[in-house]
Amino acid sequence: MRAHHRERGIAPEIARRTLTDVGRNIAAHRRWYGTGGMLRPRWLSLHFHGELYQLGRLQFQRGRIGTWTSGSIAAEGLPLGPGDLGLGLHIPDFLGPLTPKACDRSLAMARDFFARHCSEEPYAVVTCGSWLLDPQLKQYLPRDSNIVRFQERFRISHLPTEPEDRTPVRFVFGTDDLLGTDVRQSPGRRVAGRARPPPRAGHCAGDRAAHSDRRRP
Repeated sequence: MRAHHRERGIAPEIARRTLTDVGRNIAAHRRWYGTGGMLRPRWLSLHFHGELYQLGRLQFQRGRIGTWTSGSIAAEGLPLGPGDLGLGLHIPDFLGPLTPKACDRSLAMARDFFARHCSEEPYAVVTCGSWLLDPQLKQYLPRDSNIVRFQERFRISHLPTEPEDRTPVRFVFGTDDLLGTDVRQSPGRRVAGRARPPPRAGHCAGDRAAHSDRRRP
């Protein structure tokens, strides 16, 4: 991995920040199961293969456009479709508030990073699949909340047909069981309220142009 980074001129600091996921993954496995191990080893393979990088508040993954987002990308007038190059955006849960300023900085870093270090792979779009894009959150969060403002960066292109409450509950509370869990913090109390019957949260997908500052409708 170090040789790959040296070949592409990637700073050691980028590698160090990217690989903090390894220690966090090990700690999460011990928290969940009480033993040492890797909670998501396949996820970590992206880091070691040079496919994913931590750039400021967000993570970016070299990849391809999928079928979920291709329709909305075409609606934006971009000549891209399934199988074309696209960056996947991931949102770590341990790097502080998802402020607009932090997101703007990360997107600017990604624009420069991939143009500089992966110039043979021109990326024109960023896609994101996350429960944080669930439109239902707008019913419970202020319009100026960080999550709602993050949602507004994307055009939603896929909504789940079935509830998927386990993912947001795990991310927010670090447990599958809400009994006895402190839900006083926002958005925790909103997630808790929706995860209790009837469950509705879901994993949604969206996209935005990587080289544009336009907000998505």
